[in-house]
Amino acid sequence: MNKMKRGDFIIIVLVLLLAGGIYGVKWLDVRGEHYEQGDLQAVITINGKPYQTVTLTKEEQTLDIQTKYGHNILKVYDYGIQMTYSDAPLPIALDMGFISRPKQQIICIPARLMVEVVNPGSSIDNDDELDAVI
Repeated sequence: MNKMKRGDFIIIVLVLLLAGGIYGVKWLDVRGEHYEQGDLQAVITINGKPYQTVTLTKEEQTLDIQTKYGHNILKVYDYGIQMTYSDAPLPIALDMGFISRPKQQIICIPARLMVEVVNPGSSIDNDDELDAVI
């Protein structure tokens, strides 16, 4: 077996530091966004097209979404949203849990459904800008 050389160790450390730095910047970016409870909304898209926008409130409400792609039930409560039912063969979206902070998402691929929490009052929203060109 080959022993790890000094250069290999340095490369591994640099890659780990880079990955940690990227994660830290993204974490701070989301944490730095200021919002009040009740300001956030959940944008629901089906097959990439806007379906419904719901204000995240303390009061409980249930959204029954039936499309040609599938059947899902979402529950809004405590200023957040959670998927409680999916007829997908592997209902992985149910494991995504309760989301209540900006930029969090629930995605159900078989139903082509995506739920994303957004802050409509945010002064900095770069989602519409071009990220990269290949």
